[in-house]
Amino acid sequence: MKFEAIKSRSVSELVAQRLIDMIRKGQLVAGQQLPPERELAVLFDVGRPAVREAIRGLSLLGLVKIQQGEGNFISSLNVEDLIEPLSLLIDLHFDQINELFDARKIIEGGITRLACERLTEAEIERLRVNVEEARAALARNDHEAIRHLDIELHQTIINACGNVYLQRVAQSISLLSRKSRTITTVIPSILQSTFDDHEHIVRALAERNPAKASEAMYRHLDHVQKHYNDYQQAGAATSAYTNQQESV
Repeated sequence: MKFEAIKSRSVSELVAQRLIDMIRKGQLVAGQQLPPERELAVLFDVGRPAVREAIRGLSLLGLVKIQQGEGNFISSLNVEDLIEPLSLLIDLHFDQINELFDARKIIEGGITRLACERLTEAEIERLRVNVEEARAALARNDHEAIRHLDIELHQTIINACGNVYLQRVAQSISLLSRKSRTITTVIPSILQSTFDDHEHIVRALAERNPAKASEAMYRHLDHVQKHYNDYQQAGAATSAYTNQQESV
């Protein structure tokens, strides 16, 4: 038999977990001000340093906002605030971007299948206009507009799927994808492929063909992933060659 050591948790961790439980149960709500540290210490029967450390940790997680001179408040608890700490993970471990692409292919492919039956004619028309506006933005080399239109097209489809859980997951992944989009929306090979792919997606949605639409979305994200990897590998090769030349 194998016995594992019992790991004790610090007091600050216990305080943080208690506050998280209260948020989960609705006892603490978005925008609510927390009692002062001294009062929380008394309520939890712990020292003030433990309360201070717990609040600092929850602040880093985006659950609590510390406002100097005013106090500590439960954050808005919206997806963007809560996902921000994870965006740091993408910055620090950018090699994991392929895992992010894989997640998008699976989730957005399924979402597109659902949205195909629920998009209104007005929304489909807006998607058609989106593709035209994106091509016009490319002609004038407006990468900021291209990035905005790319996000709009995907978000329109996500919003139309009618499943709040899928919407939240997709929104979280979309926020994490902001870093990669700053790169993928300026690579020429990706841009032309993207507009062609978007057109195929919109056409399948207009035909009300769920299987075709889902496959078109999956194929689109797969194309972007492959172009992105080619771009990264070419950059790494160029960098290695430059470093080699400089060392000679």
